Amino acid sequence: RLESLENRIRKHKARKSKDLDVKYGMYERYLALELKIKEAESKVKDCMEDTKLKNTLKGMTRVLRRLGHTTEDNVVALKGRVACEISSCNELVVAEIILSNMLNDLTVEQVVALLSCLVFSDKSDDRVQLKEELHKPLRQMQNCIKKVAQAMEDARLPIVVEDFVDQFKPSMMDIVYAWVKGAKFVDICKLTDIFEGTIIRCIRRLEELMRQMSGAAKLIGNTELEDKFQDGIAKLKRDIIFAASLYL
Repeated sequence: RLESLENRIRKHKARKSKDLDVKYGMYERYLALELKIKEAESKVKDCMEDTKLKNTLKGMTRVLRRLGHTTEDNVVALKGRVACEISSCNELVVAEIILSNMLNDLTVEQVVALLSCLVFSDKSDDRVQLKEELHKPLRQMQNCIKKVAQAMEDARLPIVVEDFVDQFKPSMMDIVYAWVKGAKFVDICKLTDIFEGTIIRCIRRLEELMRQMSGAAKLIGNTELEDKFQDGIAKLKRDIIFAASLYL
């Protein structure tokens, strides 16, 4: 292969050129300039990313102020401290729900079923037919979600309000409601086309979220809401879903 390459080089017409050294020098300068262009383009791209990141940061700062998570001096307020307790889902939405006091008048079962919307985002072909006692809480929660989305839109962050609200799906509400009412796992699986593994994962995430929300309720001194979350965890955490192994 080396001999073949050497033969091709010897036969190349450029070897017969009288100004080969000049052309070679020009080509070297061309390659050097091409490298500088790529480096300049990379720097421009980095600057654009930095600008975009700074704009996003400024936008989120405005969102936190408008929703009351921070003061005008960017000091973290009580609402911001509540949001800091949450890591299982969107903390801004959860803080809005807790401090709107909408959960105070709901039963434990309604609260647990409602919060399932915050941890379930999978697609489902089921037509959601909620029980009557779940309709109003769902509308109230959607209003809280919309308030957060509207604040983000007003702060010129890239968001579609309707899409943001629709990502919190109520497909698990009836299933979770039946579960905390004492239904068997085999029975709740008959209520939906959602896979059993997805149901288990969702309920386990829901239990984790409720533990975090219990801590948030304790932070604001709402013992009644804290007890409601603890009761919900007790009703939720049972049977095969929380078994150490599913192979029993």
